[in-house]
Amino acid sequence: MVAVAAAGRGAERRVITLLAVDIVNSTVHIAAADPEDAQEFFDRCFAHLKRSVERAGGRLVSYEGDGGIAAFGWPLAFEDHADRACAAAWDIQHGRHEAGPDGRPARFRVGVHSGLTAVRHFRRGDRSRLNTVGAAVHVAAKLQQCAPPGEILVSAQAARLCRSSVELKPSDGKVIVGDATIEALRLAARPESLGTTNFTQRYGAPLIGRADELATLRRCLAIAAGQASSIALIGEAGIGKSRLAATALGEIEPDAARVLVFRGDAHRRSTSFAAARALIGDLLADRSSEDRAAVLRSSRLEPAEADALEVLIAERPGRSRQGAGRLTQTQLARALVKLFIALMEARPTVILIEDLHLLDSESRQFLALLAATRPQPPLRLVLTGRPEAIDDARGIAEALVRLDPLPRDEMKKLAHQLWPEDHRNASVLDRVVDRADGIPFVLEELIHALASGEVSGIHALPQSVSSVIHARLHHLSPPARALVQALSLLEENAEPELVATMMGETVAGLRERFLELERFAFTHPLTGETTRLRHQIIAEACAETIPRDQRRDLHRRAGAAIRAVYGAAAGRFEQLAFHAEAASDLTDALDYLFQAAGEARRNAAAASLNALFDRAMGIIERVGDSAQQRYVDFVLMAFALLVQLGEFEKVNRYLPRVMELVRATGRPDLVGSALSQLGMICWFEGRYEEGVRASEEALAIANELKSPALVFSSTIMLTNILHDMGRVERAIAEERKLCDLLTGELETARLGATGIPRATALAFMSWFVVEVGRYDEGLDLALHALELAVREADPYAEVLARNALGRTLVYLERNFEAAECFAAARRICDRDGYDAIKAHLAGRAATALSRLGRSDEAISLVENCLRQGYHRRTGQLEVFCLHAGYAEALAARGDLERALEELAEAIALARRIASPCMLVEALGLRSRILAAARPSDPAIAEDLAEQARLCADHGIFAWSPRGA
Repeated sequence: MVAVAAAGRGAERRVITLLAVDIVNSTVHIAAADPEDAQEFFDRCFAHLKRSVERAGGRLVSYEGDGGIAAFGWPLAFEDHADRACAAAWDIQHGRHEAGPDGRPARFRVGVHSGLTAVRHFRRGDRSRLNTVGAAVHVAAKLQQCAPPGEILVSAQAARLCRSSVELKPSDGKVIVGDATIEALRLAARPESLGTTNFTQRYGAPLIGRADELATLRRCLAIAAGQASSIALIGEAGIGKSRLAATALGEIEPDAARVLVFRGDAHRRSTSFAAARALIGDLLADRSSEDRAAVLRSSRLEPAEADALEVLIAERPGRSRQGAGRLTQTQLARALVKLFIALMEARPTVILIEDLHLLDSESRQFLALLAATRPQPPLRLVLTGRPEAIDDARGIAEALVRLDPLPRDEMKKLAHQLWPEDHRNASVLDRVVDRADGIPFVLEELIHALASGEVSGIHALPQSVSSVIHARLHHLSPPARALVQALSLLEENAEPELVATMMGETVAGLRERFLELERFAFTHPLTGETTRLRHQIIAEACAETIPRDQRRDLHRRAGAAIRAVYGAAAGRFEQLAFHAEAASDLTDALDYLFQAAGEARRNAAAASLNALFDRAMGIIERVGDSAQQRYVDFVLMAFALLVQLGEFEKVNRYLPRVMELVRATGRPDLVGSALSQLGMICWFEGRYEEGVRASEEALAIANELKSPALVFSSTIMLTNILHDMGRVERAIAEERKLCDLLTGELETARLGATGIPRATALAFMSWFVVEVGRYDEGLDLALHALELAVREADPYAEVLARNALGRTLVYLERNFEAAECFAAARRICDRDGYDAIKAHLAGRAATALSRLGRSDEAISLVENCLRQGYHRRTGQLEVFCLHAGYAEALAARGDLERALEELAEAIALARRIASPCMLVEALGLRSRILAAARPSDPAIAEDLAEQARLCADHGIFAWSPRGA
């Protein structure tokens, strides 16, 4: 299999802990020494370091002269690698120190740090060597250099990964590595294992959720029941098994039962009967070796059993360990059970076995026999384990409880408990809860990482989470590991056929590997259609472990597999772009993004197009000048929909460069398209003179090219700008020519527009004729536009038609129908993300609602729009409508001063952009409000006189209520 072969190349990547050590003043020790004495001294120091490291499960990966680097968590994958490194560091400093040739004992400086590291084998000459690469190595070395003689400096990052109780004290200062500042702490004691004495005190806050599971566990542990019982808690890493067990065990009164705890250890999986030895050792803890031997002789053991256990348990000096070998494994397990029951001494006992999946097989046999014995007084046995241990759990325990991810409401309660209210943001908290996906440990680590500044955003993965997943990944078989790494690069729901094609396998050939991933809780059960990793964080953490060259190769294979399985790949272009970019095939990535953007544009998916546009701009910046044509293509394609979303700052950033580039090409179609887009932004921003010039030039090019699409886009921009400038009759004439063009086959043609062109043209025509008082004609045009938009299922054209229709209905004083019409348009905008028009709709709806006596509803609608910031991402006409509608609503509620302030804003805006139509509307509204509240105010006559002059100059009709 290609992917597995690739896994053997390059470095292995995972989060591990590095220990850097150096002999203090080594040259002083050997300055006057014979070379052989010096070498002997270094050899003894090396042996001491190696012994301390390997006893803790680490490995010296480099050692030169008087110091070296040790790795913990590689090649054996331990989740507690940081604890092991701290234990080894303590043993190095506080073990037997060899004296140097000068007679003084050797002292050491030690630094400990955790982080993502690449470890690789390489050859130097004829020797195979190990090499660790990554910032973590340099940080550990820097910590070691800064440590005082005889001290151990541990980074806060390594301390965070420790699972046991670690006593740390502040150091004298922070350690600077490049641009990073590392918080350094001083290790003050050897790490303590999480044993019986502190297990139930490990968690300070109360348990959230798990009421049913806790009730089941309480029933099992009920000491007064008088019968032995056993139960297993099974769930994926971080699900809360230990927390649940600690809660239940913490409720047991100390004098009601003895509690013994044993934790499985990956470093001791080959130590036979490790759990039995430890549990019996706890019961014999206060006895001397002679007393232990006496206990064995006084127990109800056969002589052969006593002899075997004396070797296994008492470990008396001078006795051969071969004695234990005279019994079979089953006989030895039964003898250990008999001894344990004898040592219970008629006292109820509870045993907690944590991490069943890390137990040796002999310990599992001992526990199965012990659970089946049902001794008196009663014994309670509680097991916790990962999903891969479920068969072993069933072989030992009477009852089994599977812990599923916590429901979202309980995760949210937990988040509130973990994150103080004065430090959290509600929207961030919700996203953190979603990202944790029901796993309490992940939630806790995400919140800590965000609160402490370890990560800059919720999408970064804390190393404490990566570390656990990396360790679990390396418990898989190499083929299953390669499979989950491949899955981590694919979409969330991947079809088995696609995965098999990517890996050069058949679906049947991968079945055993899929089952292994399911057993280890990496994936959900395989269905006939898709396979899916259990959590997004698993994908992210597994992807971190793939070496760069292999990752690029896998992405290329994924792209090839998508093309092979799905043919033309319609609907898959974004996936293909993702894989091409990740494979550093940037030109291909841009081509795929452009095709994906085209699909989004055809579907009027503005938000999707916006995201694709941003990705494309990022790649174009990396590619440089050779991608200039794609730059033009993307901007011109996305422009209208970006404006629809209110992305004015973005389009203003890119459009000038596009204009420069398209004029240089000499291609009139591109020049015309760019000019049309410039006209649109000028219209929205009130730059009317510039907009007219751009739109007229674009229209001239369109007519010369006989391009209906370009005629439509340039005419729409030109007529809207003319209308806002008060040149309404010309706007009507130009729009009528456009409506006449868009007939026959062009009636329903899309022409690359965001809405059906004819429906759009009819809606704007309605707007224009209403401006000159032709309300009935405006109503007919708006209804025709709406009928066409609904018939062709075009949501954006429907919004434009409803906006025009609602405005006309307001002028006809059919306000209830208008309010309903605007409400329907707003629902479409909320559903489809048409943000640019939301302020306009809110303002017009507020006008209709106010005239229905629903001013409070109108005010709430406008203020919600303001809170959402839609007025900052739209055009000047839209902002004007929002102010005007707000003013009328405030006046209807009796808040005259605020109403006049809002109207002053609207009038100032209209004057600033020189829009007679807006000014006529605003002056009329202010005169009516003043007439109702202050009939003698001289401003009324001034406003009406100015309104009359504007109407006479521009042919505009000033609306007034019937009977006014």
